[in-house]
Amino acid sequence: MIKDIREVTECPDCASGNIVHNLQREQVICRECGLIYEPLTPAEEDKFEHAHDLTMPQSAKPRKAAKPAAKKAKAKKRK
Repeated sequence: MIKDIREVTECPDCASGNIVHNLQREQVICRECGLIYEPLTPAEEDKFEHAHDLTMPQSAKPRKAAKPAAKKAKAKKRK
């Protein structure tokens, strides 16, 4: 967890070091890709994860059974 926005030294999206810290808004703005990054508080992060179903690893999520492929009827050619 980031306690101070100045801890961010590169863009979280493109890894560029060409960033600006906006201390009033607690944002990091990337001059390369335009990303505006605002770190979340732990409560906000939990809310985000629950809303986007990110609390359970993908490998642990139950998988839906695949539906069998529908058989296509072959049209017979008449001579």
